[in-house]
Amino acid sequence: MLGTIRPARDADPVAPGSLDRPRARLFVAVAVALVGVVGSLAAGRNQPWAAEPGLLALLLLLVSPAALVVFLPRRPVLATVTAVAATLGFLLLGHPWGPVFAGPVAVLAGVVLTGGRRARLIGWAGAALLAGGGAAAAVLTAPRVERYLRDDPTRVPDDRWGPPGPAGHGPPWVDDGAWFLSLGSLVAGAAWLAVALLVASAMRDRIARRLAAEVAARETAAERERTAVASERLRIARELHDVLAHSLSAINVQAGVGLHLLEKQPGQAREALTNIRATSQEALTEVREVLGIVRDGASAAPPGAPAPDDGPRPGWDAAAPLAPTWDRTALDRLVEQARADGLAVTADVGPGLDELPDRLAGVVHRVVQESLTNVRRHARTARRVTVRVTRTDGLEVVVTDDGEAPRTAPEPGYGLVGMRERVEAAGGTLAVGPRADGPGWQVRAALPLPRDAVRPTETGETA
Repeated sequence: MLGTIRPARDADPVAPGSLDRPRARLFVAVAVALVGVVGSLAAGRNQPWAAEPGLLALLLLLVSPAALVVFLPRRPVLATVTAVAATLGFLLLGHPWGPVFAGPVAVLAGVVLTGGRRARLIGWAGAALLAGGGAAAAVLTAPRVERYLRDDPTRVPDDRWGPPGPAGHGPPWVDDGAWFLSLGSLVAGAAWLAVALLVASAMRDRIARRLAAEVAARETAAERERTAVASERLRIARELHDVLAHSLSAINVQAGVGLHLLEKQPGQAREALTNIRATSQEALTEVREVLGIVRDGASAAPPGAPAPDDGPRPGWDAAAPLAPTWDRTALDRLVEQARADGLAVTADVGPGLDELPDRLAGVVHRVVQESLTNVRRHARTARRVTVRVTRTDGLEVVVTDDGEAPRTAPEPGYGLVGMRERVEAAGGTLAVGPRADGPGWQVRAALPLPRDAVRPTETGETA
């Protein structure tokens, strides 16, 4: 809004996952290594047909934990391939089945947890590779298991020996831990692998949603802050424009009168200089009140900021209001100032304006002020100005002059734009244009009254 350049968003933003921190991955890797090594050594006792794990087998069991720590989250493909390859190599060498799968499952779940959509595809592809490789390893291992059982002299040959299934379910296969090689066991293992990845995907989605909510909350707060800053800057700009444009226009007119009458009529020149002094003093007071808004915002230090020094600052009054306020006498001063500039101003201000809220009274004041300023600056031939403020169900402010209206509508400046913004911010409407009942220009503002505002009675008193 204020010229802020926002960075381009990634097409696939990656939220930080639960395994992005090295300490968390190291903890999981140690647990997986213990389960794989200790579990495989224990499983070897229940699988006598399996080769006892040696140094090479132990190194293969440690590949998956190492990949979990070293390759994630930056190299998910390499982590997946190494973990699956090491596991299949361990099985093809004839080592025990079972706990060895803890390593690749942890790696595949870690890949899903630490990446976006691409990592999720890699994880599921690795799961398919692990399931297919496990089935192939089971097919290659089954004949060796059967030969071992038939060649064992302590066992009685049984025609039902072979992989458990519909064709035969040999008790020796079950007793010797060979049930891992059955079709049902392989399908069940693939199902549990899919469940593990689905759980990891659900956790990843939850983390992504939480991150998106946090990012949206930060963006909303930042946008709200930018809007508040822009609104405050616009409000201060309107206040300074209204004060300076009105006062400087009056000072310009009075200075011209003083210079013209300085030698011929020193008395009237002195009066013009007196008006300049009064106008400039009033303008300084209003500018000081407007800048009080800035002082109020600057005094609200953020948490952790050093506290301001005690005591009033030089040039500032501790009792000065932090926002400009207006009342009935302020309108009278505007009218008197316009009369001092040579305009015949007729003011028709209805009763009940003293009870208006400060914000609404400020809008009325600024509409009248900006209208009189525009008469002095633009309506050179204007001599008579009428200011009418009436209050019934709503509030109406009408300022008309008898100057020569331009043939084409003038381009709106800061004053007219600011006046329209004030009126519309108060829920009202503003109409500016040539008069319909004669020469001149007219400004008409219609403002709604708050529900709890006090309405004047027919006698002119407030009820």
